[in-house]
Amino acid sequence: MNGLYIHIPFCTKICGYCDFATVAGSARLFGEYVDLLLREAERRFGENPHFIRHLETAYFGGGTPSVLPPREFERLVLGLESLGVGFRHLQEVDWECNPDSATDENLQAAISLGVNRISLGVQTFDNELLKAIGRRGTAEQARDALRRILRLPDLSGKKIRSSADLMFWLPGQTLAGFERDVRELAETGIGHVSFYGLTLNPRTVLGMRFEQGKISLDEGLYARMYRSGVQILQDYGLERYEVSNFAKWGEESLHNRNYWRRGEYLGLGPGAHSFRGNQRLAAPSRYLEWKKWVLAGCLESKMEIDRLGKKERLCEKIWLSLRTREGLDLQTLDSEEVTQISCRKIDHWVRKGYLQKSGTKISLCGDGWLWMDSVVEDLIP
Repeated sequence: MNGLYIHIPFCTKICGYCDFATVAGSARLFGEYVDLLLREAERRFGENPHFIRHLETAYFGGGTPSVLPPREFERLVLGLESLGVGFRHLQEVDWECNPDSATDENLQAAISLGVNRISLGVQTFDNELLKAIGRRGTAEQARDALRRILRLPDLSGKKIRSSADLMFWLPGQTLAGFERDVRELAETGIGHVSFYGLTLNPRTVLGMRFEQGKISLDEGLYARMYRSGVQILQDYGLERYEVSNFAKWGEESLHNRNYWRRGEYLGLGPGAHSFRGNQRLAAPSRYLEWKKWVLAGCLESKMEIDRLGKKERLCEKIWLSLRTREGLDLQTLDSEEVTQISCRKIDHWVRKGYLQKSGTKISLCGDGWLWMDSVVEDLIP
């Protein structure tokens, strides 16, 4: 499966935890950005015509794709279609949005252009927590956006596929508060939920405040929140299919599953990553650097390139496979790779209750999901 990622870096406000390639308060750049993105696409599609002909998914991520005005989003989609991307024929076209910009106009414009899956960034239904993490919008806006999204049909008349994100382990958040968030979201009947523990990057506002001792976090609360969230979603029929992703049967994200299965994908925009032919590539992440790179012809030699050897490929197979409920099938590895994985170490984690074996497959279980990094690091040769 081939996937296309289209980065929309704009945000009306940068959240306190965000370390993505984003640009705040930049409406004047919208037109320029679409021009540059189409210029990058033309160059890179021309270098990868076979890849584009076999696309199956597309993902508009950010940043906040929903801040791009409908006229500019339409210009972007139609421009990509003229370069060979048949959005209306893809299995999945995902579009991220935030509650404050999930207007009826924006939603309808996205669907009319082929979007058939909408991902809403809720994060929490607690207004005080939203303020604490520097999040724009309110819980009421999130509830209203959810109600409207869940009623929308796609171009074929079927109910639009939808997902929503939550965060946990936020400063001041209680276990009971997070459980209320998860339960409220699950009770809407939504088909897919993602939840993520706060990551404190020292380059972010919250990360700096933590380093300065202005906020504190209870480390023991992280595990309790994760376990409880998993159980609540399971009670509502949303099964964990990846460490942070939960879905009703058939509602899984096809685009993201392609990442975890080491499928190939091409990313457009500042900081966007691509993977093809055992090479991982990344475009310049800062807007002005990316702009200069595009105007200079999108030279691959100026991208950050990581060429994966045998060891790196095996590490990725272990790490990405164990993120998912299917786990790692040792039968899919070649004989040389199998011999590098220690049966003794696998048995250690099985006895500890963090791994389970079924035939030739190993997968996480119990608290193995929480301590996945430790398990994977131990198994990697």
